[in-house]
Amino acid sequence: MAPRFVRSTLLAAALASLTPACGDKEVRPSLDLLTASCAGTQPLAGVTHLRFRVTGPGLDTPRERVSTVNWTWMEDVPTLPPGLERVLEVRAYVGVPDQGGQLVSLGRSVPFTVLDGEDEPNPRVRVVLRRLGEFVPVNLASDPRTCSLPAEARAAHTATTLPDGRVLIAGGYRPEANGTRPVSATTELFNPAEGTFIPGPDVGARAFHTASLLPDGRVFLAGGAESFAPVALQSTARLLDPTTGARSEFTHNVARYQHAAAVDAKGHVLLVSGRAADGGTVDTLEGFDSATGRFVYHPAPFDFVDAALTVDPSGQIFQVVGGGTVVGAVRDVVAFSFGDDDISSLATGAELRVPRVGAAVALLGRADEDPLPLVMGGFDGVDPEKGARPVGASEFLKGVILAEDGPALMPRSNLCAVTLPDGRIVALGGRGTGIGTTYAVPWAELITPHTGAQPTVLGLSLMPQPRVWHTCSALPDGSVLVVGGVDDSTGEIRANTEAMVVMPPPRD
Repeated sequence: MAPRFVRSTLLAAALASLTPACGDKEVRPSLDLLTASCAGTQPLAGVTHLRFRVTGPGLDTPRERVSTVNWTWMEDVPTLPPGLERVLEVRAYVGVPDQGGQLVSLGRSVPFTVLDGEDEPNPRVRVVLRRLGEFVPVNLASDPRTCSLPAEARAAHTATTLPDGRVLIAGGYRPEANGTRPVSATTELFNPAEGTFIPGPDVGARAFHTASLLPDGRVFLAGGAESFAPVALQSTARLLDPTTGARSEFTHNVARYQHAAAVDAKGHVLLVSGRAADGGTVDTLEGFDSATGRFVYHPAPFDFVDAALTVDPSGQIFQVVGGGTVVGAVRDVVAFSFGDDDISSLATGAELRVPRVGAAVALLGRADEDPLPLVMGGFDGVDPEKGARPVGASEFLKGVILAEDGPALMPRSNLCAVTLPDGRIVALGGRGTGIGTTYAVPWAELITPHTGAQPTVLGLSLMPQPRVWHTCSALPDGSVLVVGGVDDSTGEIRANTEAMVVMPPPRD
C-alpha cells in the first residue's frame, strides 16, 4: 500500500542554521520535497530510507546524510559551504542503502547558489521525487495528485529546452482518427518547476518544421507544412525570444518541410534538404546567420532527403548523416561549414557502416569525456514497403573522416534521442516494421558511455503508448519530458494527448 502523500516545506526564515567550517559559514538549504504523483507507482511506495546528497564545484566528495523515510530538516539535510551550481539529490530506498537496499525513486534540484555572508538567506530548493524508469504523466507542483496536460494534442511538432529549463513546444498537427491532420500555429511553455503548460506566442501554422536554440537563448523556427489537404508549405521563419516574447519574421528562399536543422557555436543555422509541396526533394542547402539576420546558400545542389544533421563537438562543422536519394539509402557523412557569405563543403567525409534514412544523432558523453556524436536507427533503404528494414546497429562519428561501431540498439527509425545533463542518451519510440507495414513502437533505452570501452545499453520500461513524431526533452533535474506523437501500432491512428516524464536511474 502506498504511503500517504508527504509534502515538506521548511522555510529558511524560520529555521536558519549556520555552522562554521574552515572559516566559512555553512548553510542548510530549505527543502520543498514533493513525494506524490498523479498516476503510476507512488514515489514513496515501500520506501524505508532516504539519502540526501549534495554535489557541486569545490565539493571533493558529495555531502550525504541517510535517514529513515521520516526525515527532519535539521538532522538530515546536509549543510553546505558557499559556492555555485550546488545540486541537492534525494534518493529513496526499499531497505537500508548501504546494506543491500534497493534504489527505487530519485529527485534532484535545479543547480542553486549558496551565498557567502551571515545576512544571506538560506537557498530554497524544490525536489520532485520520481519513480525510477517509470513513465508517468506530468503532475502539478501545487497539487501533485493532479495531472497536468498540454493544451493541444500534437505530432510532428518541436520541443526546445531553453536556458532557464523551460520547454518551448511549437506547432505540429493534431492526429485525427479519420486521418485528417489540422496544423497548429500555437506554442506552449512547459515550466518543470511548477509542472504547468502555459500559452506562448503564435508562430504561424507549421508541422514537420525545425526549431533551433541559438547561443543567445533565442529560438529559430524554420519551414514546415501549414496544411496537408492539400499540402501547402510555410514560407516564413520566425526568430523568437522566449524571455521577452519578441518575434521577427523572415522569408525563406525555398519552402520545405521534413527537413533537418542544426546550429553551430556562432549561431549559424543550417537547413538541409526536406520535401517540397509536391512531395519532391528540396535540393538546396540554406543557412541563417542569426547575428545579421541574413540567409546564405550552398552553390551546389544537395538532395539527401530524411538525413540526420549534427554539429561536431568543436561546434564549428556541420555533419549531414545518411539520407536517401533516387538511387537509394546512402552511407555518406558530408561535412559543411559557414563562411562569411556562403556555406562551404569540406573535401573529406566519413562513410557509415550501414546506410540510413531517418536516423537520429545525439552527443554521448560529458564535456570532460571527449563526447562523440552517436548515430542511431534509421531504415537501410528508402521504402519499407519495398524491403527496407530498421537498423539496430549504432555508429560513432569520430571527427569528419571516420565512423566506428557503437552499441546494438532496438531496430527502429524516426526515434527521438536526447542527451542528458550527465552525458548519457535516452532513445525513445520511433517506427518499426512488420510484414508490409510500419508502426510506432514503445521502446525506451538508456545509453551510458564508458572510458576505453563500449557504452552499455539499459532497456527502460516501455512507454504506455507507442509513439512516433513525438518529442523528448532533457529537464534540469535529469528527467525526460515526452510530448505528443502518433500511435498507429494497432492500425488505427491515436493521438498521444498526455505529456509523460521519466526519471532514468542515476549514473553513479
